[in-house]
This record gives sequence, structure tokens and C-alpha cells, in this order.
Amino acid sequence: MFRQNKQGKFNVPFGKYKKPNIADKNNIIEVSSSLQGTEIICADFTECSKYAQKGSALIYFDPPYRPLSATANFNSYTKDGFSESDQIRLAKLCHELSNNGNHVLLSNSDPSNNNQADCYFEKIYNGFNIQQVLANRMINCNGSSRGQIRELLISNTNC
Repeated sequence: MFRQNKQGKFNVPFGKYKKPNIADKNNIIEVSSSLQGTEIICADFTECSKYAQKGSALIYFDPPYRPLSATANFNSYTKDGFSESDQIRLAKLCHELSNNGNHVLLSNSDPSNNNQADCYFEKIYNGFNIQQVLANRMINCNGSSRGQIRELLISNTNC
């Protein structure tokens, strides 16, 4: 996981592992092999439109999820956070990429976990297929709130 504090510094805790497998040689070699010929660019997500060729195989986004409640509002993986306007910018980009013949897939929170009437994603991803999927949540300050939760897969094709 990558996350920044308000000063822009990396702030993911190390954890309390007794025998962390940080330097898994085989995994590092496989990842290195898989990334050969790959260019990694650190930029705003909208920059991908410069690199997406018409009809690209698949473009996947995994943005900071929209908060499900006022108290569940963690979306600050970077010092600038990820606001409602960023969610809308992402939706506009997905529509543009789709209109250019690209296959688009993204994941996000499912507002119906807390409010059945919340159709936020149906509005901003009008015309896309939206499916509910179950995801396991192992991190939560309240241990009883850990477990399965519904999330959304949003796509311009049938998943």
C-alpha cells in the first residue's frame, strides 16, 4: 500500500510482523520479469488518456473509495486526498476512454451498504454496467465491523 501524510511523506506503518517476508527473492524476480518493457508514470490519473490507445485491451482504476458515511471518510492516500470532484473527474475520464473504444473497469464502495436510496455511481456512470460484489475487509478500528462488505465493479462491458 502507498499512502502519504499531509506533508507528502510516505506514512504506511511497518506492522508488527514476527517474520516479515519483505525480500521474497522469487516474487521479486517474477515481478521484475513481468514489468520488463513497462513504463511506470507518477501522475494524476487523467494523464492515462495520453497513453491509452484507441481500443486498448483494458484500463482499470482502483481509486480511493467514496466514503460510506461521515465517520468512514478515509480517502487520503495522498496529501491532497480524493474528493467528490475527483470522483466526478474520474467518471468523466472513464466516459471519454469508453467513447474512444477502450474497455474500462473500476472498483469503488457501494453506497447501498448504508443508504439504499444513494444512487451516486449510477448517476455519474450512466450507461455503464454496475455490479455488486462481496469483498473481505480485514482492517477496521472496530473488530466486529470486519468481514464481507459489498463493493461495486463499474464497467463499460459485461464483467
